[in-house]
Amino acid sequence: MMKYLLFLLFLLVLITGCSVEKALPSEAEPTATTAVPIPSSPETVPPTTSAPDPIELLLESMSMEEQVGQLFLARCNAPSAAADAASYHLGGFVLFGNDFQDQTPASMAETIASYQNAAKIPLLIAVDEEGGTVTRVSRYPQYRSSPYPSPRNLYNQGGIDLIKSTETEKCQLLASLGVNVNLGPVCDISDLPGAILYYRSLGQSAEITSDFIVQTVSVMADNHIGSVLKHFPGYGNNADTHVQIATDSRTLEALESCDLIPFQAGID
Repeated sequence: MMKYLLFLLFLLVLITGCSVEKALPSEAEPTATTAVPIPSSPETVPPTTSAPDPIELLLESMSMEEQVGQLFLARCNAPSAAADAASYHLGGFVLFGNDFQDQTPASMAETIASYQNAAKIPLLIAVDEEGGTVTRVSRYPQYRSSPYPSPRNLYNQGGIDLIKSTETEKCQLLASLGVNVNLGPVCDISDLPGAILYYRSLGQSAEITSDFIVQTVSVMADNHIGSVLKHFPGYGNNADTHVQIATDSRTLEALESCDLIPFQAGID
């Protein structure tokens, strides 16, 4: 039985081979019939490799102490700032009015450059230059002939266009000093004259405030100045958290329909 099966298998192979040979014209006997090309085996496509993320590579090269230091935007202590940046691997400094008071624009730029030169990773150098009641730089005449007005006053005088042109000038001033983050714009909605943020906010509807935020953040980005959306949804008509705890008892739906809208616009 086994011999019989082997014989049948041999015949099958023989017949198949003859059929293939007849089906394919030989090189010596050309034929007018176009031969059907035999598909070749698919080529092996090398896997796509993306360039390594430079930030991930940087993080992998840093010690835990260096990574933790980067989380801090520290109060600037001018006499030791350069040493602090180097020793504690700080993410950056926040500067206040007294840091600018006794400096000229040139000396201030030189001072900030010394902080950067001491840091292994470039520092965030931040200020609160909202305009109006909160100015850290433009309050001093060596930097600007008059302090920047508040967004509320600018909007009342010339709308969003005046805000944008003023913001552009502000970004250029800050950048010339070495400041690369402005702690603004103010996204809070406030219509109560007694509220702490009344004069610091735009004082318009959620929709108009959102447009103000989008335009301001865009101008800052175009001028390579980092923005910070502040302060907190619901804070606009609330108590001063510098001196007491503030509580907002409104529903989430109420916040989503008003106070959250400018923050979302800025994030988007």
